[in-house]
Amino acid sequence: MNASWDVAVIGAGVGGLATAALLARKGKRVIVCEALDACGGRARNQNVAGYTLPNGAISYAPTGALAKVCEEVGAQFSIQELEKNYFWLRGGEGFVPIPRRGTILKAFEILSQVKHKDSVKVSAGIAAQMSMEKIGAAFKKRRPLSEKDEQLSFRDWLLRYTEDPDLLALFHSITSTISQVNDYEYPARHWFAHTSEAVADGRFNAHALVEGGFQGLCEALADVVTIHGGAVQLSTPVSRVEVRDGRATGLWVRAPDGESLITADVVVSNAGPIGTLELVGDEAFGNSYADQIRARVRPTPIAVTFLISDEPLMDAAGMAMFAGLRRVVCGLPVTLLSKEAMAEGKQVIALYGTPKSCLHAMDQEEERQANIDDAHAIFPDMAAKGGRILEVQLRDIDDPDVVARSWPGYETPVTTSIPNLFNVGDGCAPVGYVASPAAAKSAMLAVEAIESMARA
Repeated sequence: MNASWDVAVIGAGVGGLATAALLARKGKRVIVCEALDACGGRARNQNVAGYTLPNGAISYAPTGALAKVCEEVGAQFSIQELEKNYFWLRGGEGFVPIPRRGTILKAFEILSQVKHKDSVKVSAGIAAQMSMEKIGAAFKKRRPLSEKDEQLSFRDWLLRYTEDPDLLALFHSITSTISQVNDYEYPARHWFAHTSEAVADGRFNAHALVEGGFQGLCEALADVVTIHGGAVQLSTPVSRVEVRDGRATGLWVRAPDGESLITADVVVSNAGPIGTLELVGDEAFGNSYADQIRARVRPTPIAVTFLISDEPLMDAAGMAMFAGLRRVVCGLPVTLLSKEAMAEGKQVIALYGTPKSCLHAMDQEEERQANIDDAHAIFPDMAAKGGRILEVQLRDIDDPDVVARSWPGYETPVTTSIPNLFNVGDGCAPVGYVASPAAAKSAMLAVEAIESMARA
């Protein structure tokens, strides 16, 4: 496979293919090398008990950074917007509709409605309302955190204004849904960046499902690459990045007949910051850079529980946030992504939980049971509706399919100490971005840097 390209991209995930499609559309000769036999990376499809279900990202932001990239390159795929959002509070009255583009203050109002209707709880309701007003005022002021508060967790920031358990549960649900990290570990500075005007294209103001899942979206981006003269090589693992005289010169890839070198003027890695270090070697980067990356990066674990039922357990047109549970913070029906389930007339739901600690390895049995217990708490009528748990997937901090390469607030730059080598992906966006919008934003920034380098 000896060939020379303008740009060689490692990995056919969202970040890698967004970068490749943008560059190919601008006239660059681009090759993408992917170790797996399908596009999508951590967001590819998987088989769970005979059903085709998403492995990673599910929700697509129709107005976010990824949508902008797809529109710019002309990627062709279909989406179905979820029409409703719901809030579920343990001890409340089930699923309560909330505005699709609701604000935090609206969430306060809903919490007050669902939890403090009973006249016996009037005093608790008044206390909660006072806390809401304090928090709302603090949000509006948006004062920058002091230098000593840079590592402050969102929970510690929130405790300055309230100790109301329902408000704490509400915000744990909101921030963990957004960040996939517990609010008592998640940095407050990321929350304020995420809700700022500068990160408008990094938020999920609406949610949609992509036909074929994110694997289908990535296949659409791959089509853009090939239409514009590039190549997407699946089942082509990269063994190492060739570096000579301080510059990346290509990729060594494994094939049945041995290794071969693909030469390129620029290399882009969607293998994650740590994965890139392993492909290049610390010495080529310089130990200072490598040490900084290893000290900063925090892979993000997650628990995913798939449920299936004969009768619907929740509204098929909406996603939900859950508060007051042990682990689960959000979920949505994914039936539309499974042709098998649709053919059988069943509903499939994915529930997402953050483990007790996102920094340390899980206690697998404890996490599994906690997520199962939460599923039964949300859907006490599961068995009566022909429901069962298909699978509980625990992706720990050392799992190759972690939900994010690094926590929000612990991102690394797209640039590296090697001038023509770039990182992209959800762990490489500016502070405030999360998930697939973060991967797309990193692609935009990498393309800008590559174009700037070419002009220099």
